[in-house]
Amino acid sequence: MGRKLKIEKTKKKNSWNLFKTADEFISEKSINSSHTEIFGNNKIIIDGCLGVFEYKDTYLKLKLRKGNLIICGNGFEITHYENHSITVKGEISSVEFCCG
Repeated sequence: MGRKLKIEKTKKKNSWNLFKTADEFISEKSINSSHTEIFGNNKIIIDGCLGVFEYKDTYLKLKLRKGNLIICGNGFEITHYENHSITVKGEISSVEFCCG
C-alpha cells in the first residue's frame, strides 16, 4: 500500500478588536449624554446631572444634559452629589425620562 498524504487545512482565525483606542471607546456622544445605573429598587446613580428641580420624600425631578429624569417612590435620600454625579437611595417604584 502506498503512503497516506496528510493534508493540513489551516483555518483563518478571526480576531475581534472591539475598541482600538480609548478615544473610540469614549466618544463625544457619550461624554455629552447622561449615564444612569439602577441597583435593584433602592439605589440609583446618575452621571451628568445638572441640578435638582424638585426634591420630596416620594418624588425627585433631576435636570440632565438632554432632558429631565423623574424618579418616584418612597423615602428618598440624596447620599452623594458632586461633579455632576448624584446618588439617590430609597424605594424606587418608577423612573421616567422626559426629553426637552
